Amino acid sequence: MKRYTLFLVLILFCCVSTQIHAQRFGRTETKTLTYEELYDDPYDINKLFIHLQPIYGELFTTNVTAGFGLQAQYYHQDVFDVMVHARTAYHSTFDMQRDASFKNQIENSDNPILNEPKAFGYMEAVVTYHVVDREEDVESKFVLYSKRTQGDKWAATVPDHTVIPTKMRRIYGVRVGALHYQTAFNVNRILENQDVALEDEFGDAIDPNLSVYNDYNASGFILGGSISLIKNVAVQPDSKYGTLVNDLIFTAYFDIIATPFVTVSDIYEQIDNGERLYTGDQINTSILGARAGIEGKFNRALAWGYGAEVGYRPGLQGSGFYMTAKISFPVFSTKLDNRVESFGK
Repeated sequence: MKRYTLFLVLILFCCVSTQIHAQRFGRTETKTLTYEELYDDPYDINKLFIHLQPIYGELFTTNVTAGFGLQAQYYHQDVFDVMVHARTAYHSTFDMQRDASFKNQIENSDNPILNEPKAFGYMEAVVTYHVVDREEDVESKFVLYSKRTQGDKWAATVPDHTVIPTKMRRIYGVRVGALHYQTAFNVNRILENQDVALEDEFGDAIDPNLSVYNDYNASGFILGGSISLIKNVAVQPDSKYGTLVNDLIFTAYFDIIATPFVTVSDIYEQIDNGERLYTGDQINTSILGARAGIEGKFNRALAWGYGAEVGYRPGLQGSGFYMTAKISFPVFSTKLDNRVESFGK
């Protein structure tokens, strides 16, 4: 029995060794790829990009939301580019604090708080001035895809790749913009974090056993910097491989955010002889924040894109940390050039 087991182990070892040797030998073979350059001009990109964003998710200390958005970006030669973005939650179900407010009203029909928090909404506009906009010679990595290898075969294959000298556009920019947003929040939690008690005009504090939800809005300015890397190259290999394309437009940015205009809605409580008012300005607000993020898209008539950022969004004091991720699909783009040249006979 021991001899039989040893014999099987030796056979298995020989098979594995042979396979590893074959793979190593195959990988060490010298492979040469010849190609024809179709285009390589990072300045010849589309001017207008329209992003439909069917999904975004945001973890905000003040509120958690998920929804959809719209974004547009325009490039004016090598001078500046403009970006406008807006998003909102799908429904109150995807607006966590607003949904909690509605459920609280249903479960506690005798709740005397009359406020109905507003839906989450965010919008911003940013202009990026190109301080440095230059072209560089770099090497770009391309994954080699063969039309002969499709479906499950492609998924089970470790793809080959090649590195080709290309051009890349590098932009260092200064960003200036404005933003506005509104969101619901849990008043009890904010008051606890800030160690503050809401009082009416007579100095009477609100009942701490009440579940209170409210909303606020903030408007301000954005000042920051960015770096963009743009490639727009396509080559056609003289072999079994398909056309190789690299047209990614990638941007990383860092912004300082200032929101000097923060308004917290007043809170109204139903009492026997009318209403009791608790002014929203008793809740502490913040002015300064910051964020860092990335965005990517492709220089095609129809493509997709992505974005993510993390930072501290000023609004309510001590409740500004957030993380956001968004997907753009489809992304439509055009050069805005419908001119047709004409020649006289």
